[in-house]
Amino acid sequence: MATTRKTGSRRKAEQVNEELLSELNSWAASSRVTNDPYVQALVKSLETFEDIEAIAEINPLDYLPHFENSASTRKVKLINILTIFRNVLVFAPVALTWLGVSKATTGFAQYTKANADAVVNFLEFWQNGYGILPSEWTIGHIAMLDFYLIAVVIALTLITALMTERHQREETQRLAKLDRKRIDLGIKLHSYLFAHRKVTAETVNARVSMAVRNLAATSKSMAQASKELRKDINAIPSNKQVLAEIKKMNKS
Repeated sequence: MATTRKTGSRRKAEQVNEELLSELNSWAASSRVTNDPYVQALVKSLETFEDIEAIAEINPLDYLPHFENSASTRKVKLINILTIFRNVLVFAPVALTWLGVSKATTGFAQYTKANADAVVNFLEFWQNGYGILPSEWTIGHIAMLDFYLIAVVIALTLITALMTERHQREETQRLAKLDRKRIDLGIKLHSYLFAHRKVTAETVNARVSMAVRNLAATSKSMAQASKELRKDINAIPSNKQVLAEIKKMNKS
């Protein structure tokens, strides 16, 4: 829908294509390119017709910016946090195991010092504790904690992989959709701005060629319609045919 706006003395009244302007603003917002210099200049020219002849000389398809993926989305942040946590957690079983070894070694030294005659190997002591090593530091408990940690690491690896794959698929589809809109919008803008170019031999020739093509298309359509009309007229019975049919009916 077009509305009339008043501008400077050069153009007292111009028809602003509100539909095209709204589509441009909507696309720029969804593509996060509202701050792009070309988009801002284009919007201003479509609204006020200021420098529109200069803007019309530029092919929109060459200068409309492409959507740039932003890593600040909530989903991407969550994936990054989970990935970092997973990467750190990978080392937790190793650290826990070595801490358990340190506790068991200290306890074993105390046990052998207090029981010099006892025949107990290190692994047996680590498993039983013998009242010196707390139960949470026994080898069986440490092994179970390592298992849980490794299970969490595996689960986080699967989750982050699935989330990343799904996010990339959604982003690919969304970018393709935005790019199709960009091309469609660029064609509409190019067609609209063509009429606002400076009058040159090139633009005059292009407009004449377009008018000739439109005239040829109209002539072809009229010729086709004329043929169809002629067929319909020929299908109508003549007076002789009607009289002949009447005579046949009277005879019967």
